[in-house]
Amino acid sequence: MSHADTTVSSDAANNPCSDCARAGHCLGGALTADSLHPPQVVRRVVAKGEHLYHAGDPADTLYVIRGGATKTYVCSSDGEEEVRGFQLANDAAGLESVCDRSYHTNAVALSRSWVCKLPAAAVREKMTRSPSFRDRVLSKLCHEFERLYGMLHRGRCAADQRVADFLVTQLRGQDGDIRSEIDLPMSRTDLARYLGLTTETVSRAFTRLQERGVLKRRGAHCEIVNPAALQALS
Repeated sequence: MSHADTTVSSDAANNPCSDCARAGHCLGGALTADSLHPPQVVRRVVAKGEHLYHAGDPADTLYVIRGGATKTYVCSSDGEEEVRGFQLANDAAGLESVCDRSYHTNAVALSRSWVCKLPAAAVREKMTRSPSFRDRVLSKLCHEFERLYGMLHRGRCAADQRVADFLVTQLRGQDGDIRSEIDLPMSRTDLARYLGLTTETVSRAFTRLQERGVLKRRGAHCEIVNPAALQALS
């Protein structure tokens, strides 16, 4: 365990996530709830640019993002980086650990981030005996399938529609809750790679959406002014 790893425990409640304000809303809290011998959950601070895992590594951990942001990506045969997704607060990275033995992507922190490391074996074991926990994990997997399907569909869409669809997906998040504002810590380059556009095209698309009164953007912060219009565009 690195110096940035902290094993979380609470002797009184015998629950590693009992002192976390997010416990009722994330997989870590659900994993350790109602357990006399809860699995070890490790909190970790990840520096910007530090990897959580690399493609091909053993998929033994499911990561819950407590704060900050990460991205997943692969490298093409010619060395070009292909961004596969972004994970914000309360999202999970490394979902393939639920059903596979190795990671298929690389995951790297976009900013200083706080993550919880959940043992994949414990996640799979609890899925077999807790229908509610299984449904929560499957809900996140379903969200990923929908997002990946959207990536396939996005290639036939105009730039404004691609950006609108991305915003709708990020505002919904893996937990299914709809937000009206969001921080977008990814660079324009990363976003352009994810959407299959140039950085200039992404910038122009955001400008048009702001001019049409759909959103307001101040730096990395994005507020949706007209959710119905954004949904219609996506």
